[in-house]
Amino acid sequence: MLAYKFSLIRQILLFLTCLVINHTVQAEWSTGGDFSAYYTDDVGLFSVTRRLSLEEDPTQPIVDEPNQGSDLVYEPNAYVSWATDNSLGDFQVSLDAGRYIFHNHSDYSHGFFQFSVEQELTESTKLKFFYDFIPDLYLGKNALPQDTQDAHDAIDEHEADERLDNHLLAIHLEQELTEHLMLRGLVRYGARLYNQPFSYRDTQFFTIGPHLEWVITPDIELLVGYHFERGYTDKDDTKQYQDDIGYINHYASAELKIHILPKFTLTAIFDYEHNDYTSQYATDIHYNGNENVYQGELELIYEIDESAALKAAWQQKV
Repeated sequence: MLAYKFSLIRQILLFLTCLVINHTVQAEWSTGGDFSAYYTDDVGLFSVTRRLSLEEDPTQPIVDEPNQGSDLVYEPNAYVSWATDNSLGDFQVSLDAGRYIFHNHSDYSHGFFQFSVEQELTESTKLKFFYDFIPDLYLGKNALPQDTQDAHDAIDEHEADERLDNHLLAIHLEQELTEHLMLRGLVRYGARLYNQPFSYRDTQFFTIGPHLEWVITPDIELLVGYHFERGYTDKDDTKQYQDDIGYINHYASAELKIHILPKFTLTAIFDYEHNDYTSQYATDIHYNGNENVYQGELELIYEIDESAALKAAWQQKV
């Protein structure tokens, strides 16, 4: 079986500053914001993988043409939340919104929004709902699809901007097993809706998986998890272009957090993905294809006070 892989990609970012400001308007309302700055040597991969984590969106759109340049990236972010309690327990509604602003590659700039609802069912059980929306996410230039009926008449292969809207619905059920162990079950559904002329790539995906959080000591915490995901395309649409990005994904992650000093926290994160592409078209670049992705990240956080912190980070993807 032939393997389809990205060439070696190194993505190095520097998380310069992260200023967190908390403000309580009333007992039930809270607002806040932060600002971050990054450097990346691959704007395309940075744009789609920045949310790669167990609790965000670990599977991302396919970037067929990486290595599209380096840049500085700025990320302003703000949130508002409302909390109360009801007959079941604590209840909270939150809205988080932000934007990635690329200094030189402005086409990659995009916003992101998350709406969440959290309900306590018992003292040890919580149910959480999330809706994430990323509009007009730019993936870069990509070759225009060729209709198989007239592909033999094509002389030149042209390129166009590839963009999509990303929708994600997720449900988390959290259960405290002991004082130091918490088990989370995750189910989610998502849709990636592409612009013309790439709309035949529209993908629906379904994910299930467990997470385990372990407070090893008061200064050491561990989070591990696994996801299984299946991405589906419309065969009636992909058949015309012999281009199918459907996939089966296995994702595993481990995050170790160590409070090395009263105000310093070190976090080490390792992510692994294996993708098997399900295209049945022998002429498709994804046919019999697979991909292994390894990503590591180190973060050092210095807490200035209760409302502000500085963070430096390094991330690499292969």
